[in-house]
Amino acid sequence: MNKIRPDNILLIAAGLILVLSTNYSCSLRKPALIRLVPMESCAVMSIDWSSVRVDEQLRRVIRGDQFEVLFQKLGIDSQSVTGIIVFSAIDSRTVSGMLLRGALDEKRIAAELKRVGWIEDFVEGHTVYVHTADYLAIPAADTVFVGTREAALAVFRAAETTAESIVASDAYKKINAAVSMDSKPIKAYLLLSEGTLEMADAALSATSVALSLFNLGGIGQLLKAVNVARGFAFSLGKGTRENYPVELCVLMRDEAAATFISGSLNALKTMTAAVSANSREQENFRALQQMRIVRKHEVLAITMEMPVNALIQTAETQR
Repeated sequence: MNKIRPDNILLIAAGLILVLSTNYSCSLRKPALIRLVPMESCAVMSIDWSSVRVDEQLRRVIRGDQFEVLFQKLGIDSQSVTGIIVFSAIDSRTVSGMLLRGALDEKRIAAELKRVGWIEDFVEGHTVYVHTADYLAIPAADTVFVGTREAALAVFRAAETTAESIVASDAYKKINAAVSMDSKPIKAYLLLSEGTLEMADAALSATSVALSLFNLGGIGQLLKAVNVARGFAFSLGKGTRENYPVELCVLMRDEAAATFISGSLNALKTMTAAVSANSREQENFRALQQMRIVRKHEVLAITMEMPVNALIQTAETQR
């Protein structure tokens, strides 16, 4: 029998440690939730549910009660969810879905789904649960996806390689580089590879509980009218009972378009609240007058505070 040399023992031990540590890290792999959003998505809304769930006004803005209904149907405890992302492609009937992140008991969720009629299946090597046209999957640790079949496959591709994720999009990169929204509890992105900004906004509104950007103090209406934006992002932060901070970032087709829109928005600031006798419209005018606009090449960054009544009215008009 050949004896194992001491130096070979060290090599074998090192190899075992490497294999075990690799398997261990892979089994606990949990990429950032936005990383799982497919590249073909044109409309994305990200929600810090742990913050929004306890904020009455923000819950109304995003229609938080509808999320609670969905959680109940899936057998998920609302308090165990920390983050939500809703996404859609231009054709929301093909690619649309929702990602949930939190202290989720995947085995219990799967057992409950099968109890109420969902069927366990396999799609291209991945375990899914199917009920009529709805698919549910576990693409990463502490993560649940629910949506269409094509969206489920797209999420699995994004989990496997960054190139299939929205974070690889040039438009997403430019918008994120222009404005910092990491601490905001509600964020939304509209990214255009095809179609118009209005089409992307419609895709988001059709598949989620999101407010429409076209009602944000007249800014969205201006973008809709001139149709020169390639991407748009906005975020809502925590505010007072009267006002909430809004941050917007607009990626224009070129610098000339960015210059034109910047000038148009500055022109809006010159309006006075006396233009309208309606008190709610006067509040919106005051918000416009206080907004700050910064242009960097083809990107506009806009910060302002919006009255909570205007935000809630926006959400109500989408019902």
